Amino acid sequence: MTPFGKAVRHLRIEREMLLGDMAEILHVSPSYISQIEMGRKPIPDGFPERIASLFGLQGEASEQLRSDAARSMSEFKIKLEAGASDKDRILANAIALEFARLTPEAKERIQNIVQGSH
Repeated sequence: MTPFGKAVRHLRIEREMLLGDMAEILHVSPSYISQIEMGRKPIPDGFPERIASLFGLQGEASEQLRSDAARSMSEFKIKLEAGASDKDRILANAIALEFARLTPEAKERIQNIVQGSH
């Protein structure tokens, strides 16, 4: 079970919501939610936000759920805005292809750039 799956299951059980009821509210099958909880299905785009909204999570609780989702994902999409340049596409592709080979130091530098603490 992934960190996100554990968090979703915990929220569901804590709020005494049955899997079927949650599935009906989210317009998905109970099996689909179960597979996400167990880490057998990828977390769909926007799903952490839907869960946070369903349970009324805000602030730190909502951020923790998003963090759990990020720690649970093995694949990520890089969405480029309309009009992205060829350079943007090449950079996004290079990051995706080479990420596993980056050193911890290089990853930290990238994280600092992205978070604004150059």
